[in-house]
Amino acid sequence: MEKEMFTGLRIKVTIKKDFHQMINEINDEEADFCDFVDQFLFLKKYAKLKRSELIPSGISSYMPTGWEKGEYPNQQPTDGFERKFNVETGFWTFQCSLKNYDRVIESFFTDVLANIIVSAEHIECQHEEDHESIMYKYINGEIVRVN
Repeated sequence: MEKEMFTGLRIKVTIKKDFHQMINEINDEEADFCDFVDQFLFLKKYAKLKRSELIPSGISSYMPTGWEKGEYPNQQPTDGFERKFNVETGFWTFQCSLKNYDRVIESFFTDVLANIIVSAEHIECQHEEDHESIMYKYINGEIVRVN
């Protein structure tokens, strides 16, 4: 069996008002997406996936040096990707990495993010062995790869 590598995720999006409470709790690590399945049925498939709870709270492992500054264990995200959620504006930023078992990142895009955002400023993925990131945009209600 091939060893699964880490994939990093960097996000800056604006969340729809209906989902502010959910994202605030998830961002603060008071809850996971699985805690909201009864309220928002579109989360059901995603919440069952292995490692789904690592978005957004997984640490950034094996990502490019430009993604963080500082020394272990006190690294800080660069470029405004600290894990934050503004309850007033709905602006959510984070970066994390995880082993992408069962295509959990792709499921996050289609089953979660596409349903809860109004707009996206930045959606980026990078596999630990790749030299370049894959960039996405939010277009007509879908997360679409642009490169």
